Amino acid sequence: MGGIGSGRRSSYGGKAETGDAMPLDIRQLNRNGLLAPAGHSFTWQWTVRNQPVAGLSIRAGCNEMTLSYRKKSTGEIVEQRVEVETTTCTYGGTRPWFTCPRCRSRVAVIYAPGQYFACRKCCNLAYATQSARVGDRAMTKADKIRRRLGWPAGIANPTGGKPKGMHWKTFDRLRLQHDALKHFSFHDIARKLGFLHRLLER
Repeated sequence: MGGIGSGRRSSYGGKAETGDAMPLDIRQLNRNGLLAPAGHSFTWQWTVRNQPVAGLSIRAGCNEMTLSYRKKSTGEIVEQRVEVETTTCTYGGTRPWFTCPRCRSRVAVIYAPGQYFACRKCCNLAYATQSARVGDRAMTKADKIRRRLGWPAGIANPTGGKPKGMHWKTFDRLRLQHDALKHFSFHDIARKLGFLHRLLER
């Protein structure tokens, strides 16, 4: 693979999405008891539909983590050191954070859309909720039009004719809207399937 998150998909806003950039959440690592003791090494793996798509070797230090993985394309070992800091919680205890290697911000999650990890802003990533559901929304809107036109539900089904009593101008407008939404939704489905296929091939 060209990088852990290479072959990333882009949202319709022009940005790749967080869920596709191999998020590494320090809170989850902490809950699993993987941050201690210093010198402890473990493997973290991402899966899609219960199939492993990428793995990462992690070595925990006192105030840092060393992240490493092997590129499938070249066999090269990529290694990155990421600093870790802790803050005191209001009701006791401490909370760990990553320090973004680029902007030095304190963050809970870092991502690897390319070869190295950084925070969401430095990686120019959009949250999945910002764009991942645009295809679903388009499908819902298209189905709403189909109901109004009396067509079978589901954009994969054939279209029908003009309902009795509806003006042709209204019908043509709704049909054009439906076709645009249908095309948009199918394009989004193809994009998602293409991304999953690339992940499973790495």
